[in-house]
Amino acid sequence: MRYYPIYLDLKGRNVLVVGGGAIAEGKALQLVAAGARVTVVSPALTEALRASVERGEIRLRNGSFVEEDLDGVVLVISATDDRKVNEEVARVAASRGLLYNVVDQPALCNFITPALVTRGELQISVSTGGGSPTLTQRVKREVAALIGEEYGVLLEIAAEMRAEAKDRIADFERRKDVLRAFVESEALDLIRAGRLEEARDLARNSIELAYGKAEREYGLLQDVEREKK
Repeated sequence: MRYYPIYLDLKGRNVLVVGGGAIAEGKALQLVAAGARVTVVSPALTEALRASVERGEIRLRNGSFVEEDLDGVVLVISATDDRKVNEEVARVAASRGLLYNVVDQPALCNFITPALVTRGELQISVSTGGGSPTLTQRVKREVAALIGEEYGVLLEIAAEMRAEAKDRIADFERRKDVLRAFVESEALDLIRAGRLEEARDLARNSIELAYGKAEREYGLLQDVEREKK
């Protein structure tokens, strides 16, 4: 495995995208969705990027890349069709110890970005380590066909259930068993059938049963302790 997979928390952090074309657009909008503070450097923008700038989601510096564009930045993506610009971005970013990616040029990157299949908050990453982007796209299509939007809904319910379980079920192993049983249950089929409330009821009932069992076991333990005294 050449690359170590990782998810970065970029919320509120300064990142730079060099370029204003279609590829830069995709990268910049993904970064915005991740909560990053995005600056785009380019003399021209796509309509979608221009609209994002007008909404205040992206800051624009109209012009060509200069080293000072990296001041205060934690990550930079270069997506221009000018190899010299891309090489300069990579060189300066490397000298500053930043995370940097030049699109479709792994040799000029210290990280690469995977293809993503997203279903709500569920993200599935697909990567060939830069070896074959076309194979990456095929695998992405096949995963997307297999994993439908219902998985995003299942994740939403499971996350809510996990938060409640952490509050009500102290024992880690018992909590883990309850959460696993829910994910492996008929909940996904219920969601696919449009029976969302039944899926939510299943989650709630699972916690109630586990909580009740834990309370009964605790009560029995207390009885045993009292008898010992």
